[in-house]
Amino acid sequence: MQRHDTPGSRRALMVFDLVGDEVQMGRQHGELTREIGGFEETMAFYGRLPIHILGAGRRDPGRTMAVRLLDKALTPGLKMLDLARPAFLRERTRAFMAALGRPERERLAVVGLDGTQNAIGLLSRLGLTHDRCPASDLAFPGACSSFAVWGSSSEDGRLLHARNFDLPGMGLWERGPTLVFCRPDRGLRYGFVATRGADTPGVTAFNEAGLTITAHSRFHRNVSFGGLGIVDLGHLIVRQARTIAEAVAIASAQRIASSWALVVSSAQERRAVAIEVHAGRVALDMPRSGASWFAATNRFQVPVMQRGEVAPSAAWIRYSDGRLAAMRRALEVRRGLSPTDAMRLLASHEAGDVPEWNRATGDCLGQSISVQSVVVDPEHGRIWVSTGDTPTSRGPWAEVPWSWDEGVGLREVEARLETPARQAIEASEGADYRTGTSGEAYQAYIRAALLESRRVPETMVLAAIEEAVRLLPADPSFCHLAAGVALRLGEFDRAHGHFEAALATERSRFRQSELRLWASRAAQWAGRGGAARDHRRALGAMSGPEAEPARRGLTETLGRRAHREVGVDFQLLTLTR
Repeated sequence: MQRHDTPGSRRALMVFDLVGDEVQMGRQHGELTREIGGFEETMAFYGRLPIHILGAGRRDPGRTMAVRLLDKALTPGLKMLDLARPAFLRERTRAFMAALGRPERERLAVVGLDGTQNAIGLLSRLGLTHDRCPASDLAFPGACSSFAVWGSSSEDGRLLHARNFDLPGMGLWERGPTLVFCRPDRGLRYGFVATRGADTPGVTAFNEAGLTITAHSRFHRNVSFGGLGIVDLGHLIVRQARTIAEAVAIASAQRIASSWALVVSSAQERRAVAIEVHAGRVALDMPRSGASWFAATNRFQVPVMQRGEVAPSAAWIRYSDGRLAAMRRALEVRRGLSPTDAMRLLASHEAGDVPEWNRATGDCLGQSISVQSVVVDPEHGRIWVSTGDTPTSRGPWAEVPWSWDEGVGLREVEARLETPARQAIEASEGADYRTGTSGEAYQAYIRAALLESRRVPETMVLAAIEEAVRLLPADPSFCHLAAGVALRLGEFDRAHGHFEAALATERSRFRQSELRLWASRAAQWAGRGGAARDHRRALGAMSGPEAEPARRGLTETLGRRAHREVGVDFQLLTLTR
């Protein structure tokens, strides 16, 4: 059965049933994936994930060359991480690749995210990231948002676990959603959610004991190329642990390679925690006292883990903390959440630092790089998996009962486009980006983000994002991004006009300060000294920690050609240099 989906098509969720030891299941997964096809482009992209992440939003020759050199330097580190894997899990990956007919070296992609995060940790040690050198902002758009509810926060007290998986690769990962049920000859039966060509059992997974785990990137200087990667850490937990305590014990017994948080929920215990890890320590982030919910994004919450934490950029802090704030606000006041309510929250566009105000991108839960969304209902033994385009939290959703009774094989589950959940989501948070003119504007933004990720000519990117501006001129996100692309093209007056339009409607003080800084630079490069001074004066009058990163930028002198080194990030909603 050969199946090739195109962007925008209605897709089936492909469900795999695997049985045997880990090597046998890896081989079965590879054989079945090869049968249906549609995985080659995705595997090629994720084999080069470090270069896509470290160079995101930047096109200047200097950064491009540096990233390519860093990518080559990473290869020995990835090989070290591969050697540190448990032998039986490494052999599972080898069997999977062989069955797919792929080169054996591609198995290094399994530890690619660990290697990339370790590279950022090492750059920080050298003083080459934002927390050490503000002139060295990195664009790292990958992210994730997870929450769990139970007790009074869920509709009947049972536990629900929901997550958005945000990762570069829109237009690829979400085109081939997969759900894999594994029945090992030893250990617990478990399942995981991925895409065609990805045998990654430890990233979004659940087991028969009612444990659900979702992994989240964190950044820290304490990293190692001789420890366990996140895919294997999650895999060990999901196939061995019946309780949260057992999950913590498994993590504590390992030498960890990189910096992560694993959100672990237990249906039996009706609670959730985050196991925060880096190469030197394991700590536990617990729910707030009396809370019947838990939420996590991408920054360490335990104080001991925050020492040595890396902030790739000021916008990254806002992006992560804002999404966490938006979830916490919602979960603090809502009670009786159903699976549909969980889907609605994952699709929210409420700004993290401006309550009850929606934005297209930046610090909101709905992201153009949300390539996988799931809601797990372990007490009822079922999972909902998104099958639509990014942001995948919009659905449509496929509901699948847990089942480990099948023999080795493959089946399709169709998602209905018009389900009650879908209709409820259409009327929920962020609905103003789904229908009518605003929906058309958001789709133009999605096209622009996809074009940017594929590094097409910048004039094409600008045309797409300016179409979003034309359709919805009052949305500051679209104007902000259009200004950045125009600036990168050297069209300074055009960029300045977009910056001023964004300032007219932007409500976030952090974004206002960044807009003032870049508007002053655009005006200066356009030869409009008076306007540049006005923007600098307005920024200088802003107070508070939100404006401090941009205020520091006022002291920097940039040459007229520095616009060529401007990076534009369509998810963080920021400009870098």
